[in-house]
Amino acid sequence: MKGYSRLIISLITLGLTFVHPCWAHLCNDVFAQAQDNLAVKVDIRDGQLRVGQDAAFRVYLLNTMDRAIASIGLEVVAPQFDSTVQPDPGWNGFPALEAVKKGGTKQHFTVTLTRKQGVPDGKYKIDLRLFNPNDKSKEFKTVDVGSACSTHALKPATGITVNGAATQTEWQKTVLCTDFYAYKQEGSFFANQRAEDQSRVRIAADKDNLFCLLGLEGRADAEEDIAAIYAAPTPDDTPRVVRIDSVSGRVTTEGNASAVVVKKSADGKQLECSIPRSLLGIAQAKSFLLNLTRTTRKGGREDTDFWRGNPMSLQNPVVYDKFVID
Repeated sequence: MKGYSRLIISLITLGLTFVHPCWAHLCNDVFAQAQDNLAVKVDIRDGQLRVGQDAAFRVYLLNTMDRAIASIGLEVVAPQFDSTVQPDPGWNGFPALEAVKKGGTKQHFTVTLTRKQGVPDGKYKIDLRLFNPNDKSKEFKTVDVGSACSTHALKPATGITVNGAATQTEWQKTVLCTDFYAYKQEGSFFANQRAEDQSRVRIAADKDNLFCLLGLEGRADAEEDIAAIYAAPTPDDTPRVVRIDSVSGRVTTEGNASAVVVKKSADGKQLECSIPRSLLGIAQAKSFLLNLTRTTRKGGREDTDFWRGNPMSLQNPVVYDKFVID
């Protein structure tokens, strides 16, 4: 980016449109599916786009619907800027976006903005509109930039002691992750439903460790209650995962599980843990991508709640949120 400090653009709303012009018939449930099954992420370093004379960023798409999207185009709606939009040259089958269940992978557009002559420094609204190139009037959904950029600032953790006696002072400057959902059948397709027992997870990090404080309310009778932490340095990396069963205290990871410190509170309502960042593949990284799930098992039944993504996108970090250490 050139002269990045001269202009900060606040992306308030992303207008996103996805249509299927080539299907023999277009069912209404295709549009409904897009609400929860079309992941849209904007790759901006810290949640703000800084533009001097010009700047570029990526718009990632991942399709977890039960069918492909036949044709997608992207335009920028921002009168203060000229723009160019280019699909990734490696986008197999463009302009189609294949479904993950049929072998589809994440794809992206690269957007370049150039400030028009006379546009002063300031904050500007930008819409990104994805549409059917054959019929621009058809739209699927609008995504707020908060969910599209999904960036959280982490203050370096200080004073956290993993001892099962968490205090407000220790955890007050951490990031709270909540609003988990279940991914369940709704009519002819799967969609997100707000989880009945909302999990609350606080995240912190220092140079060596990732710290988590897990709320365990609502599932005291579960035979297994497993929190999974997924992490990756970038959207192109394979995520690593650490699983912690709050019932048995068992830790499962690809590396040294004994390096993970886990302490449950005396009342059984909270679990503190410290995970070496090296186990998650994010050692020394100033920013990383993170996702969380909670799985409970009882009497042969298994239920999983997701913070981001769903079973088909869980291994793809493009759907995760970005954490940036100040």
